[in-house]
Amino acid sequence: MRRSVVAAAVGLLVTLAIVVVPSLRFAYRSTSGHLVLETAVTLVAGLLALLLYGRYRRSALLPELLLVYAMSLLALTALLFVTLPGLLGGEAGGAASGWAALVVRLVGAVLILMAAVVRTDRVFRSSRPVRDGLGVLVALGVLAVVTAVLASRLPDVVEVRVQAEASGQPVLDGHPLVLLVQVVNLVCYAVAAVVFTRRAARDGDDMLGWFGAGLTLGAWARVSYLLFPSLYTDWLYAGDLLRLGMYLLLLFGAVREIRHYWEAQAVVAVESERRRLARDLHDGVVQELGYIRSEAHRSPDAAGVARIAAAADRALDEARRGISALTAPPDEGLAPALARAANEVGDRYDVAVHLELDGSVTVSPTMREQLVRIAREAVANAARHSRSPVVSVTLAPRRLEVSDQGEGFDPAYERLGGFGLTSMRERAEEIGAALVVTSSPGQGTNVKVTW
Repeated sequence: MRRSVVAAAVGLLVTLAIVVVPSLRFAYRSTSGHLVLETAVTLVAGLLALLLYGRYRRSALLPELLLVYAMSLLALTALLFVTLPGLLGGEAGGAASGWAALVVRLVGAVLILMAAVVRTDRVFRSSRPVRDGLGVLVALGVLAVVTAVLASRLPDVVEVRVQAEASGQPVLDGHPLVLLVQVVNLVCYAVAAVVFTRRAARDGDDMLGWFGAGLTLGAWARVSYLLFPSLYTDWLYAGDLLRLGMYLLLLFGAVREIRHYWEAQAVVAVESERRRLARDLHDGVVQELGYIRSEAHRSPDAAGVARIAAAADRALDEARRGISALTAPPDEGLAPALARAANEVGDRYDVAVHLELDGSVTVSPTMREQLVRIAREAVANAARHSRSPVVSVTLAPRRLEVSDQGEGFDPAYERLGGFGLTSMRERAEEIGAALVVTSSPGQGTNVKVTW
């Protein structure tokens, strides 16, 4: 929304400056300048057509296909009817190229308007790029031949008679049909700019937002062309600069679209690798550890069984933590992550878990991972040793607690804390948090982390 407002303000200021300060010079005769402008239009519009076609291939939405057609026509118009005739020594304002460009640009503007007003969920899957491209080229070829044959009978699209020094004086100097077409173009661009801007704000579509801003400048360019006709001549006016600004905004949107695409590809690649690692852990380490644990329970040595089973349990928990971390969404909140981890441990040890989690608590991904691991360890310890039927997990602003009403223990005996308690303390220290364990025999245990 802000981009379109800024673009509208720039277009208004430029137009007012031309009208209010007529002593300034706004016209320059430059055939090479027009060639540069139309070459830029060709390249930017062509790039946009390719990007939009990629979006259409993924979504099959009709509005995006219409934008593909519109950008393709605008690119081909600048190339075939302005740039090539200029490079071959033709006149920029010739009747044949001027009238052909006028017609095709009108079709392009109408297609942009249709893309804005058609239903955004309408799917159209019958597009064939080779067939459609050949059809467009044949239609443009026929139009070029017709206008070339009629060139001797057609008047000039625009004939600029004003002196450059008096270029600030509005002159409606053009064929009536040309002026009507400019009005239609103005309406198409203005309506499309408003619709695309609102749609971008609603859907969060960055590229459509740049389309809205660019078409806003394009609408003001049409206002300038009405007041100071120059589009089909070798003169450069303020309208040409506004049109160039329109395509620069569209180019910026295209660059951002490409960047977002590659960033998304990188995220997909990372997520795919994370899931591969999770599968490997599950199918390899976890299965083997499960086998070791089951075999340990068959051993006649009770002490050895206890040690092997405890080690296997710890290894299984760690492997499952790794799988859970790899398969969790990268942007998962702390509350959902805690709920998932606590429920997994509760289900494994057949212990009920009572959750009181404040979903508004936000932390960094690193802190989230460490807090989740602390909670998992605390719930697992309570499930294995406390004999409590329920384990409570509470999350509040800057505080996480895991408590039970089980047998408890005497924290004075370090061995009762074991490696799990040491690990929880180290994890808390890594994120600048404080961990306090409160327990006594027969009174349950409370593990509190504050940060």
